[in-house]
Amino acid sequence: MPAPVIELRNVRKSFISPGGETVAVLDIDSFSVEPGEQCALEGQSGSGKSTLLNVVSGIMRPDSGSVFIDGRDIARVDEASRDRVRADCLGLVFQQFNLLPGFTAIENVLVAMSFGSSRPDRGRAASLLAAVGLGHRLDHKPAELSVGQQQRVAVARSLANRPRVVLADEPTASIDTAHQQQVIELLRETCRAEGAALLVVTHDRSVAEQFPRRIRLEDFNRAARSHDTQARPA
Repeated sequence: MPAPVIELRNVRKSFISPGGETVAVLDIDSFSVEPGEQCALEGQSGSGKSTLLNVVSGIMRPDSGSVFIDGRDIARVDEASRDRVRADCLGLVFQQFNLLPGFTAIENVLVAMSFGSSRPDRGRAASLLAAVGLGHRLDHKPAELSVGQQQRVAVARSLANRPRVVLADEPTASIDTAHQQQVIELLRETCRAEGAALLVVTHDRSVAEQFPRRIRLEDFNRAARSHDTQARPA
């Protein structure tokens, strides 16, 4: 049986509240995502969803424990090594898209490729954009695209380096209801075609219900069950 693409073991993370109190945000004995699996992670506001994604992506170190991405413990390597794992193994879809405003759609995908181990491939970038319905908008900058089209560029960019897993943080939060379904279907279909696992963080029940695996953060994060976790990083 293949190893999980994401595996957390005994992960703990605390923040310092404005009053100086240490507040536990993550207290997780075990959590994993299998290759090709598609999961929706639900949790109420302040339950630690974004912190979990930051720990999984290597943006934030846990206070203790192990975070395995494709078999490598990124909690025990330096920042440069975490950057390399993130570039080669993870695709990120942000709530606010984070596209580079001065670059065209295809250039935004090519920039993401430049951080990976392989050379930027304009043909693949164009194919990814065509797969999300933007083959005719390759040379348009974000300001020339609708909100829905910008999100599609973000999805294409997340797959630029053939990641093992795509992490999406509230990917429908900035999109009107009419287009939310299209974005979820797009994410699921493109990840399936690319062979990438998909972990979507959402507070929207209608989004979570579309996934074969639906997880509540409170079910495996003890900290989320016992604390108000809104605090600032220590």
